Amino acid sequence: GRRHNCVCPTCNSMDRERWMFYILKTVMKLDHASGRILHFAPEPTISNYIQSVFSLDYYSCDINKGRAMHVVDATNIQFVDETFDYIICNHVLEHIKNEAQAILEIKRVLKTSGQLIMSFPICLDCQTFENDNIVTPEQRLKYYGQEDHVRLYGYDFKERLSSYGLNIKTYSPSDLFSKTEIVRYGFIPNDVTIVATRR
Repeated sequence: GRRHNCVCPTCNSMDRERWMFYILKTVMKLDHASGRILHFAPEPTISNYIQSVFSLDYYSCDINKGRAMHVVDATNIQFVDETFDYIICNHVLEHIKNEAQAILEIKRVLKTSGQLIMSFPICLDCQTFENDNIVTPEQRLKYYGQEDHVRLYGYDFKERLSSYGLNIKTYSPSDLFSKTEIVRYGFIPNDVTIVATRR
C-alpha cells in the first residue's frame, strides 16, 4: 500500500532503506566485514554507507545504463562463479519475470560461504500471486500494487525461496523493536529483510 511520511527529511531515505541499513550495520556488521559485495539497484544512502567501509570491494549494478557502476541483468550475470561474499537485492525480484533464473544466477555468483540480503513487498494475507495474463501497467497496479511489478509475494515466500536451495533467515522491526521505537525510526512494523545462504 501507499505509505505517507516514509521519507526522512534529513537524508531522504525511505522506510525500507532505513530497515535495510539497520540490518546491514547491526545484524550483518558490515562495518567490520571484508570481501566483495554486489548491490543491485543501489539506493544512494545504502551505497554511500557501504562504500565508506574500505575493507569491502563494492560493485553496484543495475539493468539500466547510468544508474550504477555496472550494467547487469540478474537473469544473466556476467561475473564468474562464486565471485561475491555479499549480494544485496532490495526490492528487485518483484520486477523480474523469470524469478527462478535470477535466483539461480545470484546463487551462482555468490560464494559458498556468502550471504544474500534481500527484500520485496510481501502481502501476508495471501499466497504469492502471479498471472501471465496480467501484462498492462493498469492490471499490474490493480493486482500487484505497482505498475512495474510482475508478482505479489505472499506468506509462502520462505518456502518459495527455500525451493531454490537457500537457507532462509528473516528479520522484522516488530521482532526487535517496541511500537514506540518503530514509530521513532520510521520503520514498517512487518517489513521483512531476508538473509539467505546457499544450501
